[in-house]
Amino acid sequence: MSGNSDNVIFYTPLQRRLHWLVLLLLIVQYSLQIPMERAMQAIEREEALGFLSFLVTTLHTWGGIAIGAIMIWRWQLRRRVVPLAGGTLSGRQERFVRWHHVALYAVLLLMVVTGVVHYYFGFQPAGRWHEWGKWLLAGLIAIHVAGALSHGRQGLKVLHRMMGRDGLR
Repeated sequence: MSGNSDNVIFYTPLQRRLHWLVLLLLIVQYSLQIPMERAMQAIEREEALGFLSFLVTTLHTWGGIAIGAIMIWRWQLRRRVVPLAGGTLSGRQERFVRWHHVALYAVLLLMVVTGVVHYYFGFQPAGRWHEWGKWLLAGLIAIHVAGALSHGRQGLKVLHRMMGRDGLR
């Protein structure tokens, strides 16, 4: 799909907003990690949660569910195919990037499912998978950011498009 990027269809403003909303929610999720672990340990010891621990578990759990819902919505919006990196990738690079995006969606949804199953149903293996998944997700996010920035000047154009600086609002 390499070629001239003048005729490229770009992400819609909704797609962009959802992308950045997921990023913000993920920052909240990762920042609540330690308090969430403490709250889960209290729950496992059958202790009553204080207000702050209750707030943390509620924000983390519903934040994760929100991420899952947004990712499903974003997946539906992907029917409108957008050439990766403005259509400048080789066939092999494009296949890698597409598989990377599939992995991001899959791991994000896996995190939601394992978190819900562990928290609401007490299934301990799901909690371990959730714990391991956060590292896998962090690695995929790092690759995603590095990939977006690795295209030199074209990478800056991609970032500007995702930030809405290409005239589309």
